[in-house]
Amino acid sequence: MWDPQFRALSRDFNVVAVDLRGHGESPAPAGPYTVADLADDVLDVFDRLELPFAHLVGLSLGGAVAQWIAVHAPSRVHTLTLLCTAAKFGEPQGWLDRAAGVRAEGTASIADAVVGRWFTTGLAERDPGLVDRARALVSATDDEGYAGCCEALADWDGRADLARISHERW
Repeated sequence: MWDPQFRALSRDFNVVAVDLRGHGESPAPAGPYTVADLADDVLDVFDRLELPFAHLVGLSLGGAVAQWIAVHAPSRVHTLTLLCTAAKFGEPQGWLDRAAGVRAEGTASIADAVVGRWFTTGLAERDPGLVDRARALVSATDDEGYAGCCEALADWDGRADLARISHERW
């Protein structure tokens, strides 16, 4: 998902893109997962790379993970950038239904609907290759990994912790 930005930013910065469980090349242990589990995975990557802190960027579910890290491990966050995310992602039942659907029919069954929310009609018409790559990315996501992450979002409600996101380094 971050390949274009990764390539551009890597010219000047040490950039690490973390695949959450079941996404990209990360393994997909049996779910359910929690946002705390996913955040612990990211912090494990920080530890393995000996990164005391980082400029942390989170998109969607990654934004929930970044929020959790900012609240529970603030010393690990140099700056925080949250994109297309929320402190609560709607009602839990919708995510539980999506998890069940993906387990029954696979991630490819929802790829068009998911990707349809990512791009404006104009951009999709101008750059169909971008849309095709995004659809392939979603379709390639491990079914159990995606479902487990849906369950993490069903359980996620970070609204009470928002006021705790503060850090001297910012």
